[in-house]
Amino acid sequence: MSCLRVIGRACLRWAAASACVALAIAARAASFELNEGDRVVFLGDTFLEREGDYGFIEAALARRFADRNVTFRNLAWAGDTPTGKARASFDWNKPDSEWLRRVKEQVAVAKPTVAILSYGMTAALEGGAEAAPRHKTELARLMDAVNEVGNGKVRFVLLSPLQHFGERPDSPRSRALDAMADAAKTLAHERGAAYGDVLALSRNMARLRMVLWDQPVILNEMGHQRLAHALVEELTGKAPEPASEPLLAAIRKKNEWFFHRWRPANWTYLFGFRKHEQGRNAIEIPQFEPLIAEWEARIAKLRVGNNPPADVVAEVQRLTGPAARAPHPDPNFKSQPIPTFTVPEGFEVTLWAENPQLYKPIQMNWDAQGRLWIASSRVYPQIRPGQEAEDAAIVVEDTDGDGKADKSTVFADGILIPTGILPDNKGGVYVAASHQLLHFADANGDGKADHRRIVLSSFGTEDTHHNLHTLRWGYDGHMYLNQSIYTHSHVETPHGVARLNSGGIWRLQPDTLRMEIFTKGGCNPWGHHWDQHGNSFFTDGAGGKGVYHAMQGATYFTYSDMRREADSISPGNYPKFASLERVQSAAFPKDWQGNLITCDFRAHRVVRFGVREAGSTFQTYELPDLLRSTNVTFRPIDLRFGPDGALYVADWSNPIIQHGEVDFRDPRRDHEHGRIWRIAPVGTPKATRRDLGKLKDKRSEEHTSLQS
Repeated sequence: MSCLRVIGRACLRWAAASACVALAIAARAASFELNEGDRVVFLGDTFLEREGDYGFIEAALARRFADRNVTFRNLAWAGDTPTGKARASFDWNKPDSEWLRRVKEQVAVAKPTVAILSYGMTAALEGGAEAAPRHKTELARLMDAVNEVGNGKVRFVLLSPLQHFGERPDSPRSRALDAMADAAKTLAHERGAAYGDVLALSRNMARLRMVLWDQPVILNEMGHQRLAHALVEELTGKAPEPASEPLLAAIRKKNEWFFHRWRPANWTYLFGFRKHEQGRNAIEIPQFEPLIAEWEARIAKLRVGNNPPADVVAEVQRLTGPAARAPHPDPNFKSQPIPTFTVPEGFEVTLWAENPQLYKPIQMNWDAQGRLWIASSRVYPQIRPGQEAEDAAIVVEDTDGDGKADKSTVFADGILIPTGILPDNKGGVYVAASHQLLHFADANGDGKADHRRIVLSSFGTEDTHHNLHTLRWGYDGHMYLNQSIYTHSHVETPHGVARLNSGGIWRLQPDTLRMEIFTKGGCNPWGHHWDQHGNSFFTDGAGGKGVYHAMQGATYFTYSDMRREADSISPGNYPKFASLERVQSAAFPKDWQGNLITCDFRAHRVVRFGVREAGSTFQTYELPDLLRSTNVTFRPIDLRFGPDGALYVADWSNPIIQHGEVDFRDPRRDHEHGRIWRIAPVGTPKATRRDLGKLKDKRSEEHTSLQS
């Protein structure tokens, strides 16, 4: 009954908010219209970047002007400014004229006649109300730059920033948002541009925060849908007809292909300073254009009338549904030979899981129920034109406790190159994929995701094995996330814009989305773990420096603007390491406790370090390897201690190491195999299933008892 009251109150609030929006719209004259042949470009920060994922504004405009042939291109980038700060990449430390040059290059691809600009949230978060005059100047510069590369004289629509939910009208942030809105409105009047008051519209929606906002600075999918309809009605003076699901699906697919066209992964290798290695593959990027054109043709048929052609609807459903992705597992799969291993006396290696239970594991983590979650990628290292994002988050289990996995579930698929995975221990999982941190939830309890949410976006993608990775829960309850040297991240959060130009480790509080830089540097820090006192360590997949003591606030080898360097704690020169674990398993020998274990994926071995105190820090020393193999396809890439105390190793199972030195399309590259190995002293008991989430906290019980 209480739920019904809440829903009823929410409906009344929505009705009241809708009435306010309608009155506001009626008070404004229509000032914007799309013409036959217009090419519309979206430029802005997170608000319009999410529009590329949802497509609601485009769909509303397409339905409003359904009789006109209009195309749309989304070039928005979270955390951006009108000068292009977020997309500056390797030019981040150059004058902002260089950043704007990158913007012009991207806009030139779209050849717009109309530009919809949505900036101001970043300026409000970073500069407050005092930044409004500069923001207006930068917006004017952007308009001039777009006109230089547009298709004739470009017509503009300037949008105010989104309401920051929860801020009082007199708060500094609300005053900053008002100042940015006034700057955009004034500039629109001076330049004869249309103006969309997103701030006012979203304030009228703010009563429904519980269903329309994902976080205080970002609307969720429903919020975008509501706001898009109101915005198009405000701009054009007439409400658009509702958009069908097939139309939205077609728009989103077109946007997906265009994203790969203008913002391709591995930019460093395709167009940047390492193009001498993979630049020949840049020929693939224009090949997305015909795919975009195919979807434009479908959109044109779906936007007209209220009964879209049945054959086009069926085609869109077939091309965007699960059937469009490769099957799980591969029906043509063939097992690889079992490698030979050398391990210390008294240890054994057993095969715990392999295809068809999983494929191409990149990262893995256990949940409280003793299930292993695996980020699997066939698409890595570079999506082909026309290839579907078919990667997956897979859950593998040993249900009968015999020491070998017997159950595998594809929890979520349709993911693009997942490089990190972390179960939330509430039935869902966080996944780092492309430029986004995603969360997948299982609402109906069937063991498969039915809800996908973008948590944060615009982490860098300049190198797919440098993308956001190594997701770990810290002992402090925070999520830790790593990125590598070629990555430039600019992320809008409720607490400001978080920027990290190069490698480092992030610390995130998922409930509040407070994100901070824990450490800076590391070429390719693909390992992170803690000791029993909370001291943090990481390993590097490049640079030859072994293991680091990760001290909060410190800067390490090769960070972009490094002034002082904290050196590694491993004297000498070392291979490239991935992953990191610390021995604190009762199953392992007593003299192994506290050792650090990591993967030398190039030399097909799992290595071991001892650690001793050295003043205020530590020093490692080499110990005999835990495992070695001469098999060229054995590529240990990640490792975790399991609930039974054994060490589990993710095997990339590939003769090709990664993609910097070897062609993206090398025919030897394996896209299907993958294994999980179990390493333990002989006689170590097999796993006993136990749900740690149901255990009671003894201290909490004692506290409750004292209170009673």
